[in-house]
Amino acid sequence: MQIMDTYFKQENEDELCVKLPGVPEEMWADGVDPKESWKKWKLIHSTVSEEDIADVENELGIKFPNAMKCFLTTYFHFFDDPVGKHSSNKPFYAIKNAWNPVLVKAGYLPFTWDEEHYFIRCIDLANMPNEDKCPVCQIEHEVLFEYDEESEINRSEIEEKMEMLADNFTTYLTDLLD
Repeated sequence: MQIMDTYFKQENEDELCVKLPGVPEEMWADGVDPKESWKKWKLIHSTVSEEDIADVENELGIKFPNAMKCFLTTYFHFFDDPVGKHSSNKPFYAIKNAWNPVLVKAGYLPFTWDEEHYFIRCIDLANMPNEDKCPVCQIEHEVLFEYDEESEINRSEIEEKMEMLADNFTTYLTDLLD
């Protein structure tokens, strides 16, 4: 995925963006001091398989769009915001961390949190399989407290509280380069 290569090169210019704690050893950049707690990391090819994705889809009860599958199977990275960490030791961390049963019931795929961990970022799956018509949006997580995940969810109520970020996931990733 060329977008991630280019984004990594842009962010690599600001060393703080690619120097973080908790980086798995196989993702350490060349020349990293093992004694340092904050380590510079590098993109590495993902080992996530279609079977791995199918297992997570079954576990979470949701189907991923093809663009998300491509994203997950191309690289492991340690970006947090705006795409969510997808590291070699926790490949589905961001999705599982953002997972919200109310959003899933309403037809959204939560995939990460914003930088301040206030908004949950999602892909609206209402127009699947036409991924070009599945916008990326975000919602304040606190508004979800008023919903009981066991009861019927009114999608239009959730939809009204969403803020659109991009026309689709591919556009969302491309916009990172601007």
